Amino acid sequence: MENIYTCMNGAFIPFDQTSVHVSDLIVQRGYGIFDFFLVRDGVAPYLSFHMDRFIRSAELMKLDLAYTKEELSALVTKLVAKNNIRNSSVKIMLTGGLSPDDFTLSPGKASLIIINKPYEVKWPEAWKSGGTLITCKYQREMAGAKTINYIRSVSLSQKLVETGAAELLYTDRNWVRECSRSNVYFVKDQCVFTPKTKMLEGVTRRRILALEGFRIQVSDFKLDELLAADEVFITSTTKGVLPIIRVDAKMISDGKIGPVTKAIKRAIMGD
Repeated sequence: MENIYTCMNGAFIPFDQTSVHVSDLIVQRGYGIFDFFLVRDGVAPYLSFHMDRFIRSAELMKLDLAYTKEELSALVTKLVAKNNIRNSSVKIMLTGGLSPDDFTLSPGKASLIIINKPYEVKWPEAWKSGGTLITCKYQREMAGAKTINYIRSVSLSQKLVETGAAELLYTDRNWVRECSRSNVYFVKDQCVFTPKTKMLEGVTRRRILALEGFRIQVSDFKLDELLAADEVFITSTTKGVLPIIRVDAKMISDGKIGPVTKAIKRAIMGD
């Protein structure tokens, strides 16, 4: 992409000139973390939340992050200002780093990469009429960290395209955990439920938990409970609040978007 800069270990270089060494563990073992968020009119409104999660992911993965939260935020802000793209995305990555034996973590060898490029949110039709989830038996390793390990979801990505489903729903011994790129919720008797453990805590989820005027319970639940729900929805940075009306072949309630989902969608997305 012409005239687009990327930040590599604090230096700003043209996007097309970025590279990672073949001995980096992100190449050799798929070991690394990232975070992703949107920028509107030059502002990333929840940057602090994303930096907190990025730092936490580094800690969980035992990666040596040589930057403070303030320094990371400053690099993101400077890159966004330098590229000056009206609507864009930011992906911040920390690689596993150069390894002497292509396996062992080496302190001080990780690379920080910040990518900023144009991004326009394209709301799917499911955002208005409700979407479908496809269940998948899977439990992510190091679930509290936002790692680059998307093997299961990428391997099934074509199935999503073919079926028109919005997301994969991960279940672990029938416990509902999360979707491949979203958090999941169900509503029963006006109360919102969302899983508590073994999943990534999304930034939109954090905002929902802070909402006033809703009964919200954070506790683990099984697939049967979700299928018997009055309403189901998922959330993410790019999807916002996306209503779900079907899981596999099972229709949720009457197959219509429910009032609690609509109210939360208005509270989070403003419409």
